[in-house]
Amino acid sequence: MDKEKESENLQLSSDEVAMRVGLLTDLLQCGTQMVVSTYTVSGTLLTTNAKHAIYDTLFRSSGRLDEAIAFGRENSGPLIITTKYGLMWSVIYEQDEDAEADLLYTLGPVLSSPLMEETIADILKNPQIRASWKPKFIRYLKAIKTIPVPEFFRDTMMLHYCVTGRYIKASEMTFQSFEEPDDASSGRRGNYADFFAFESGIINYIRTGDIHYKEKIPSASSTLHLFEAIIGESIPVARQYATVFCGHCIQAAIEGGISPDSAYTKSAIYLKNLTIATTNAEIMQVCHCLFEDLLFQVHNHKGRPAWSKEIVACTDYIDAHPCEKLGIDLLADRIGYSRYYLSKKFKTETGMSINSYIKKSRIEHASYLLVTTRMSIDDISEQLHFGNRNFFSKVFKDETGSSPAQFREAHRHF
Repeated sequence: MDKEKESENLQLSSDEVAMRVGLLTDLLQCGTQMVVSTYTVSGTLLTTNAKHAIYDTLFRSSGRLDEAIAFGRENSGPLIITTKYGLMWSVIYEQDEDAEADLLYTLGPVLSSPLMEETIADILKNPQIRASWKPKFIRYLKAIKTIPVPEFFRDTMMLHYCVTGRYIKASEMTFQSFEEPDDASSGRRGNYADFFAFESGIINYIRTGDIHYKEKIPSASSTLHLFEAIIGESIPVARQYATVFCGHCIQAAIEGGISPDSAYTKSAIYLKNLTIATTNAEIMQVCHCLFEDLLFQVHNHKGRPAWSKEIVACTDYIDAHPCEKLGIDLLADRIGYSRYYLSKKFKTETGMSINSYIKKSRIEHASYLLVTTRMSIDDISEQLHFGNRNFFSKVFKDETGSSPAQFREAHRHF
């Protein structure tokens, strides 16, 4: 019996659920100080570790609690709620013996990206918030933790297991934005939940490493076209949607065979670029670049020869840590092989030495930094341990056929 079937047959008592949730809550406080709350289906707050009542008030007065309760009447899977200001909650449903929602467990609020100045300006213009209360409201918003989307998904899946005893994938979560669209953008805004359907659409192209996806979307010359329907005019909303989309891309890449270490490392700079993007075009470009980067990484992984798990672990570590001081001694210790045996086995399976693979991996990462950041060539050379710019430029040109400056000029997006 596999884990999923076994967990479906696991009936947890209320006391056991409470114990599990309490343990998870304690563990979450070690890192991000996550707010965990429990509500009845009538909307009564039973427990919370929040230090301020404002977060319950915000969840309740905005209508999010009512919407979550309504969702639970017809659904049992986790719900991710996103809002105009970049706030996110997740809701897990504990069911009674009649398979009806009995209690709601919530994580959040958290921010999907740091609160930006344009978001604050948008809040200050909102006539529905009393002028005297706006400074305090902004202060409370700034105190909310910023959590990377993949990390928030992970915490939600852990809470779901604590409550239900059932393992789930990120694809089983429902994503819903309950914000009413602004008049200016209502004509352009698409259906968020439909767009982020996991088992179909463009996210699945990453999972399968299908580099021919454009041929299957005749109306789109690139993925940028696919974002136009959901971005709208609001930069905070666009950034919110894009951040969640990038989280989906990371999850799909992991499901496609990329190690979590490698996928998160690869995506870190793109997610940082989202926080500083100031136009819809820049936001769409970040999404497009991350999408294709992870897509080709999965494609290359699936086309890779059948290396042993030890050599795969070696190459994954090298690819995920290009800025570390890497060497055969470090890798041999991690794998548990002698220095000589690892060197011989690596060369036999990959056709190159460990040092050659490290150099190749660092050049690939350098290409990625040249295209996606404004880091100077000197800084990139130093970060990747090439010693000096002249040596870096020589190695880079030998590998790619062009100098770092020429490569940046020809390929950069930002």
